[in-house]
Amino acid sequence: MMRWALFAVLFMLGPVPANAQSDVARHVVTSDAPSSLSVTVYRDSDRESDNGMNLNYLGGYALITEERTVALPAGEVDLRFEGVAGGIIPQSAIVTGLPDGVIEKNRDAALLSPSALLNAYLGRWVTIRRTSVATGKTREYEAQVRTDASGGMVVQAGEGFEALQCTGLNETIVYPSIPKGLSAKPTLSVKSRVEKATSATVTLSYLASGFDWQANYVADIADDGRTMNLFSWVTLANGDETSFVDAQTQTVAGRPNREDDDIDDAIAGGAISLRCWPQGTTSDVALQLYERARIEDRYMGKAMPAPMMAMAEKSDEIVIDAGSMMTAVQEDLGDLKLYRIPAPVTFASKSQKQVAMFVKEAVAFEQVYSGEIRADRAAGSKSLETVLRFINEERNQLGLPLPAGNLIAFKTVQGARLLVGEGSIDDKAIGEEAETIISESALVRYEVEQLGTDDSKNRSPHRFRLKITNASDLSAAVEISIDVDDYQKLSKASSRLSRKNGMALWRVTVTAGSEKTLTYAVQRSEN
Repeated sequence: MMRWALFAVLFMLGPVPANAQSDVARHVVTSDAPSSLSVTVYRDSDRESDNGMNLNYLGGYALITEERTVALPAGEVDLRFEGVAGGIIPQSAIVTGLPDGVIEKNRDAALLSPSALLNAYLGRWVTIRRTSVATGKTREYEAQVRTDASGGMVVQAGEGFEALQCTGLNETIVYPSIPKGLSAKPTLSVKSRVEKATSATVTLSYLASGFDWQANYVADIADDGRTMNLFSWVTLANGDETSFVDAQTQTVAGRPNREDDDIDDAIAGGAISLRCWPQGTTSDVALQLYERARIEDRYMGKAMPAPMMAMAEKSDEIVIDAGSMMTAVQEDLGDLKLYRIPAPVTFASKSQKQVAMFVKEAVAFEQVYSGEIRADRAAGSKSLETVLRFINEERNQLGLPLPAGNLIAFKTVQGARLLVGEGSIDDKAIGEEAETIISESALVRYEVEQLGTDDSKNRSPHRFRLKITNASDLSAAVEISIDVDDYQKLSKASSRLSRKNGMALWRVTVTAGSEKTLTYAVQRSEN
């Protein structure tokens, strides 16, 4: 009886659909661009302050927040966000503002790229267009693609098999159409079930790799050699294929902890692997390195143009907003420091951009000639390093957090603005001492001479003489650090020694055109 009653109930309800959701309308909604966006750039924590940024390999990342207004029909909606960063980390994406939440999210891996096109046409017919360098004539013929992008570009034509871009000729593949499923823009899609048609303002936030930033400092040293005007720029780098137009932009100084994210090659578009040298030789690489070094050394000791123009010669992609003179505003972000650029910035793809961070005048500093020697080792005449040192305090016209970055120092001599050196500084908090090595001095030098062994004692200490010479027209403050092994000790120093960073330190002022001498002995420690 129970079975018959259950059967009667089911019969009255009617047949159960094979797919309970088959009657739900499905829609694809595409948002091609955000209405507003914010980009916060975090520095590459593994890059040292004295290493510049490389647009081809940026190890920092960005937090990108976008707002988009979309019309959502009722039913199951596949909402596509076009124009997101190509280096988006999908698992970091957060979507808010959808009236009924998110079912799932996907990074569309089928991105239009040379490798994706080649892979899509594996085994299919394409047109090969080849231009003769000698005659300029163009020839086209049909061929079949026989390898995917990982195996180079091998095609088969009536003349047989050949590898493209290995002949030294100008040649390319012409595809008859773009295969379905390939997107011309990086795209993130989410699925949602919308109960009632509505217009919604949706916020999308995500992390993306391929960004970086650093501070760049320009120091103009005054004639007295004791103060300088310090001008700082924020240099932003975007290695992504996506440009961000009129973005509210921030940078974060410090090193927040972040785990590595694996980016699938399929998502990044992949690369076409060429196993040949197309239109070039191995000597081209050495020539490019030589040309880069030549540009970097061009202005050493010569009259300089405006400081930012000199920087621009090292990177053709730099865009300078010097005319507006807007400066970044510093804010606290927990234990980190955030620098907010007050006006919207267009953060172009594959480029660097510079915005003024601050201008400080009459910053007090000390110029020191520094060196380090081994206590028990003689050394011939060597140059001392020129160091600029200052305390990050208000009394020195500073007193603000200084992000790590490069510093270029100039000085005006007989009306000409000359480059005197280039160095770097690490992150410095308020009250910390900052210093940067900008050059090696050819005029302030040192040498260490071994005088002999004192045989009057059983332990036989070795005697040395350290001499400093100053051939310049100004007095020189000199600091020599003396490195002593654990089993050794210094004795019989002719001048009083202090200590710095665990080493003995001889600090002395050498007047113009004079020399100073320190004698000391090194012997084995009794401990």
